[in-house]
Amino acid sequence: WQSVLGVDRVGVHDSFFELGGDSLRAVALVGALRDAGYEVTVRDVFDRRTVARLSELMGEARADVVDRRVQPFELLSEEDRRLLPLDVVDAYPLGQNQLGMVIEMLSDDSQNNYHNVSSYWIRDPKPFDRDAFAEAGRLVTARHEILRTSIELSAYSRPVQLVHAHAEMTNRVYDLTGLDRDAVRAELEAFTVLERADLFDITVPSLMRFHAHTTDHGGWWISVVECHPIMEGWSYHSLLMEFVTTYLALRDGREPERDETPTIRFADAIAAELAALDSEEDRAYWRELVGSHATLPLPSGWGEETAGAFDSYKAGFSWQDLESGLRALAAATDTSMKAVMFATHLKVMSQLTDEEAFHTGLVCDTRPEAVGADRVYGMYLNTLPFPYERGAATWGDLVRQVFEAEVRLWGHRRYPLPAVLREWGGTGRLMDVYFNYQDFRQLDTELVDAMSGMDDSPTEFPLTVASRAGHVILTANRRWISRENADRLAGMYRAVLE
Repeated sequence: WQSVLGVDRVGVHDSFFELGGDSLRAVALVGALRDAGYEVTVRDVFDRRTVARLSELMGEARADVVDRRVQPFELLSEEDRRLLPLDVVDAYPLGQNQLGMVIEMLSDDSQNNYHNVSSYWIRDPKPFDRDAFAEAGRLVTARHEILRTSIELSAYSRPVQLVHAHAEMTNRVYDLTGLDRDAVRAELEAFTVLERADLFDITVPSLMRFHAHTTDHGGWWISVVECHPIMEGWSYHSLLMEFVTTYLALRDGREPERDETPTIRFADAIAAELAALDSEEDRAYWRELVGSHATLPLPSGWGEETAGAFDSYKAGFSWQDLESGLRALAAATDTSMKAVMFATHLKVMSQLTDEEAFHTGLVCDTRPEAVGADRVYGMYLNTLPFPYERGAATWGDLVRQVFEAEVRLWGHRRYPLPAVLREWGGTGRLMDVYFNYQDFRQLDTELVDAMSGMDDSPTEFPLTVASRAGHVILTANRRWISRENADRLAGMYRAVLE
């Protein structure tokens, strides 16, 4: 616990979440415990939350507790293996959520959902080094399978992803020296428009592009163009930090730091999804949930009739002035900050419907419960319907209710959303809104100024809500939610948090 949580002391009755735990740290803890011979799951950590209670569940360590890893090509049929190119070192099915994102990305070239462009200011007063920047791209691409992965939709018996022995990452440098800050930002905005229109050829890796924009303002901008179906937010921010620190080491003539390569791979996550699809228990859980909880459509008439089909608007606020009280609530209820923030979201959503029981989307992490899984890049997200039922008498009751529902859901989180949609069998959209709790603690904000950055990461969802870096951020499709109504919703979140 000390190692995973990075704390000096752990009392046997200290809450995992009060010590700074979250779902990714729970994954790391379970991986370490399994390596030590204990049979335990992340759900157990969520449910028990202390060393004492977890010890009661697990009993003695065993020498025969072994997590098996997927071998290269194991998840493909023999017929498909015979069709593989010679430069491919592994191949496995495309995850169902990955496939859904690819379809959304390719189906409307005026929107290009999940083709993301983000720019961040890098505080670095030293002269920029083009060669070091290009070499950083070569090194990180060689290190990570997902950066050497391509996607093939129709050449095999099912959509697959191919890991190549070698891939090239596109890196360009744009000279913006001599321009003032406003002019630099205008150039970045124009760059974003051009890059958003330039889709990747998904059959040719790497499906990431890193570009630099040099200035004479004491630093430079980095722009990351991402094919979102290959990578989620934790992987993305880890890669961003790895790329920048690798560049700085090369620029300064130092050997770049590199962690030992984990034995776990993204293929293991795909294997876990395939196992979930075969699980009658998972299927029954989601069939019951979507059958007993109503969908939550956004109110009609809240949009802007004059808005374009994909015009978006961001609303939000900081809750850092309320943080001490919110953390005290999490501690008093023996839950987590995620539960507090998600309970806030559900309370606001409950004002938009008369249903006694409904569901709204929660972004879940499907990363394998193994040592090093937090360092293996890939697309581990699964946005799933989360159940809400009225009846909580106090804020504490509401937070506990939400936390307990997440504990129940956790063991079923790998059953992919497209399969849930098939179980639902309804027409229209199962979810108009999703909530995403994000804690990208690996980002060095003294080096990377993420909050002043620019981001264009569209999805097909009319409304998304994120809790990130002490802020609540709402991204609204103006066809569904006008600027005025998005600001009203942001005010409702603030009122609940207060």
